[in-house]
Amino acid sequence: SAFAGATATPSDSGFAAYNPASIAGIDRAEMSASITGVFPSVSYANANATLLGFAPVAGAPSGDTVVNDNFVPNISIAAPLNDRLTIGLVANATFGLKTDFASDSIVRYQAQHSELTVLEVTPMAAFEVSPALSLGAGLRIQHMDLSLTSVIDAGGIAAANMIPGFLPGGNDLPAAFDAKDVAIGYTVGLQANLTPRLHVGSSYLSKISHDLDGDARFDLASSPAAQILNGAVGLFAADRFTSDLATPATASLGLRYAASERFTLLGSARLMFWSSFDVVSLTFNDGATPVETVTQDWKNSWLLSVGGEYEASKATTLRAGFMFDESPVNDAFATPRIPDGDRYWLAAGITQDLGDKLSADIGLAYAFFSDRPIN
Repeated sequence: SAFAGATATPSDSGFAAYNPASIAGIDRAEMSASITGVFPSVSYANANATLLGFAPVAGAPSGDTVVNDNFVPNISIAAPLNDRLTIGLVANATFGLKTDFASDSIVRYQAQHSELTVLEVTPMAAFEVSPALSLGAGLRIQHMDLSLTSVIDAGGIAAANMIPGFLPGGNDLPAAFDAKDVAIGYTVGLQANLTPRLHVGSSYLSKISHDLDGDARFDLASSPAAQILNGAVGLFAADRFTSDLATPATASLGLRYAASERFTLLGSARLMFWSSFDVVSLTFNDGATPVETVTQDWKNSWLLSVGGEYEASKATTLRAGFMFDESPVNDAFATPRIPDGDRYWLAAGITQDLGDKLSADIGLAYAFFSDRPIN
């Protein structure tokens, strides 16, 4: 249903990732497991660039398969301790990114391989204050894994420093950066029956700040220009780097309105506080390699969705939805590493009960992306 009503779905462990209050009111232990395949089609075209303001960058001006296929897992378990208190655990992938550009691409000096994987485990508890109100909270244990590769114009740096025999774009230096970190955050939520037909839910996920400390590798053997710069002033001798990176806080509101015995209207609004993603800086440990700083200056972004749920029979439920998913990327600082744009989702799915203790779901969503101009 394009996430419509997800925060407001009660007594269902499968929605605990959206709102910890969702596990309140279940009458027995539950487990929900899912996997979502993501199959993007992203390409770039009409790329051109210069080095040092005058030397044209040679290479491919267009390419496909910029964003790779991926699979996103989720597992939730919950069990009641008594009539009012329920405990649970969610394990899921909350944020992710994987983009690749060919080694001969014109944009190779801005982006090569970029991969970010954020896995999270959240123990939680929910309490049914009354039949009309439930509260929930959880501790988010978040693991971040960052992997980047870059191409540095060592020939251009050498030429700019009057070292003979080198030209811009003529002597590239490959580099790779890898880091991991674990940090802690929290989530809180509530669900309430405002009327016999209207059920609402709200949740908040905290910002989580990561202090990354990882490996830096400069392939000096492949670049004579880099070797000379290294010997002369110590450039590219670093083997470690540090960086600060935060995943954003999120506030969500959802509703479910029983329009009839069989049909339920769904709605959701989510605000992601991406403005915390301001500058990405890599600081190296050799004292000579300058800090690598990329300004992002992202904006807070909205996700708005509407949908419906129809009980076709006691065992079969049909759902559909539409979502507008706003991109947080600032046009002025957009980079090839994150070629994001506003998204418009169409989604539909079905739930089939296979007995008193087992049900299966399948859903399909198609997202239209707006083009992203990058300067």
